Amino acid sequence: MKVDWYRIGQFSSVFIGGMIGGVARYEVGNWLSANTFAGTTFVNVVGCFFLTVTIYGLDLVIDLPEWIILGFGTGVIGAFTTFSTFALLFAQNIQQQPIETLWFLAINLIGGFITAILGYLTARLMDRGKKIW
Repeated sequence: MKVDWYRIGQFSSVFIGGMIGGVARYEVGNWLSANTFAGTTFVNVVGCFFLTVTIYGLDLVIDLPEWIILGFGTGVIGAFTTFSTFALLFAQNIQQQPIETLWFLAINLIGGFITAILGYLTARLMDRGKKIW
């Protein structure tokens, strides 16, 4: 049986990145009070920016191996952002705090789109230069 080292490397990078992103998410939750609108909104909006910069910009400036981009994008950012907590908080709070919950929804969605656009524009600025590595 032949060992597919390429797939093992990809899996390992996502695994290690996921550990880093998960711990970062946990710490942000502690910093901004776990399971609150603020912590979830912060990680989702920041994650939209960094994922977009990673996908559209990072590889244009630094010649990184695919496994690093995969580990950072899917692993770190994927574990850092938290759609499941977003959905749970929405479902738990919509009846008791409808106005605050709708603001939470709007800020996450609109803020995520805006920071993704800002991430894309940042990536385009990065594209103007030449690869540094």
